[in-house]
Amino acid sequence: MNYYLFKQFCRNKAYIISLIILLFAGLSSLYTGKKFLDRNEDIIAKSAAYQQESLDKNLSLHSDDIGLLLYYVKFNLVNEMPKLTALNIGLRDLNPSIQGLTIRNLEEQKNNSDFFNPANAVVGNFDFSFVLIFLFPLVIIAFCYNIISDDQEKGTWKLLVVQSKSIKKLIDTKLFIRFLAIVFVYFLLLSVAIFYISIPINYDFIIYSSVGLLYIIFWFVLSRWIISYQKSSSWNALSLVILWMGMNFIFPMLGNMIIQKVYPTKEGLQAQIEQREGYHNKWDEKKAETMKRFHVIYPQFSHYNVDENVSSSYIWYYAMQHLGDVESSLSSKQYNHKMEQRNNAAIFIGYILPNIQTQLVQSKLAKTGMENQLNYANGLKDFHEKQRLYFYPHIFENDNADVINWSKQTVKTFIDSEKINLDRVFTPYLIIIALLLI
Repeated sequence: MNYYLFKQFCRNKAYIISLIILLFAGLSSLYTGKKFLDRNEDIIAKSAAYQQESLDKNLSLHSDDIGLLLYYVKFNLVNEMPKLTALNIGLRDLNPSIQGLTIRNLEEQKNNSDFFNPANAVVGNFDFSFVLIFLFPLVIIAFCYNIISDDQEKGTWKLLVVQSKSIKKLIDTKLFIRFLAIVFVYFLLLSVAIFYISIPINYDFIIYSSVGLLYIIFWFVLSRWIISYQKSSSWNALSLVILWMGMNFIFPMLGNMIIQKVYPTKEGLQAQIEQREGYHNKWDEKKAETMKRFHVIYPQFSHYNVDENVSSSYIWYYAMQHLGDVESSLSSKQYNHKMEQRNNAAIFIGYILPNIQTQLVQSKLAKTGMENQLNYANGLKDFHEKQRLYFYPHIFENDNADVINWSKQTVKTFIDSEKINLDRVFTPYLIIIALLLI
């Protein structure tokens, strides 16, 4: 019986064509992801040469004026990009994977980004996660919606019930054959990705693959639940498509609107304004007041003072720059906190909607989600402070640039070491699947 059902499935040209189209879509997504990864890896690889070229140029022009030299020189911090990024591009297309910072104000610099096409941002990326979350369920729906209703509408259902020892087993066998076909395409695409993109088979890749497999199982179990009501083919198809649309468009859009309403992020713009005003207002304030506030933050520099009659001073200038960041720090922290709250709200929605859960988990594993962007922002802050505190004494002492070992000023890499909680990853799938099976 199983062999007959398998042959019956293979003889259906519509099923085979659907699998081929799904495979082609998956291969196209791997090509898109590989090109994106290669482009960014090329930028990161060239950044060291660009940074050194910029440093050499400024050293040749301003070696006797280190304060002016460090006004121009940028130091790059790379946001580590694993190979899994090719499978889930996430926010990496809008946020740069490498950022250059001067030792001047941070708040304005950290929000710099590459130019991008807004239309592309709305559409999103055609990466492997997109194919998995949006296209795989459509093929599953096409495979499963009429497993029972087709025989009922043809008038052969009663004959099957009489001849079959277990009609439930027969239906589950048909579902299992379709499940094996879809899973074959899924793992075939992952195998291609391993060799084509050189993805290592490590802990993150195994979790990424397992999450995708659970998502596929969810859609088969959901289809099984819908067809078990023994409605017409049109009713089954319409119900499953409505569920697909609701899960992928309606509920996420509604959730996003609610999240934006509950957690408005006006503090982001406010921080930019406060930083800019905080810095520019210092030009009209007494230098002693500026230096007093700077010395409270960095008492190790308290012996550096500025005379009120001096028209310009690098000590005073860089103190002003930093105090601009200090005055915007509260709004900046509030903005980051709001973004964390937004992300936590999205995670909660993911516990209910498997498609959101799949997207969030896979983007976290690929280091392309909101958590990574927030962690990288904190990494930029720490990197910027480290660079400032290293160069401040040389600027304040008006040292010659030759006293600094510039060969150590290489491109640095931020490693996002945040661990993933396996219980929070797998439990939502297992609960929903179990409830549908029951």
